[in-house]
Amino acid sequence: MRDYTLDRDGCKVHVLGVVKGLRSEAENVRKAFEGENPDKVAISISKEELEGLRNIPEDFEPELSRYEEIYASGLSRFGEVAAPPPCYVAALELADHAGRPVVPIDIDEQSYTDLYCALVGGSSLFRHSTRTWILKHRSFDIRSPEDFVLAWDRAVNNLECFRTIERRRAEAMAKGIAEACSGSRSVLAVVELERSSDVKAILQSGNEK
Repeated sequence: MRDYTLDRDGCKVHVLGVVKGLRSEAENVRKAFEGENPDKVAISISKEELEGLRNIPEDFEPELSRYEEIYASGLSRFGEVAAPPPCYVAALELADHAGRPVVPIDIDEQSYTDLYCALVGGSSLFRHSTRTWILKHRSFDIRSPEDFVLAWDRAVNNLECFRTIERRRAEAMAKGIAEACSGSRSVLAVVELERSSDVKAILQSGNEK
């Protein structure tokens, strides 16, 4: 499901699942923003990434990892791909233009680093780093960008340690959305599609930490 709406103590939360990198996603964000007219916009990026989006230099050229290069190549069959993710850029620009607060809901960089170091051992890191060759030559049986990013997520995060990291990220996003509801009548949450279902389950259970 690309998007869903739920109630959090009288606050309407509209979660929009987005495909990171696809330029056409900016239009989906615009439609959701104009349709919801939210008090706040929550985005599944860290506070450091939000600061980076606010300070993109005019001569910015993305430096992509091998994983990101392969991801971009696969996603490009469904349209133009750009960095930083147009969905996040659009969310920030729309919120700023309307004077709405922007809330970063992903794990901050230091917490992510600590979590990664605690969970990912040497053997897992080696297996993960050598998987780029397999992914580069893998043919995904997909018909939509949504299918692609979900299949990609399963392939990249098939080791338990990486699945645990992604679960922790989803928990942080759900908690951030719940906190954004405080004092708000409506919140638009722009969440990467890969984590959207997990965030929904956590919010519906009321068990965000």
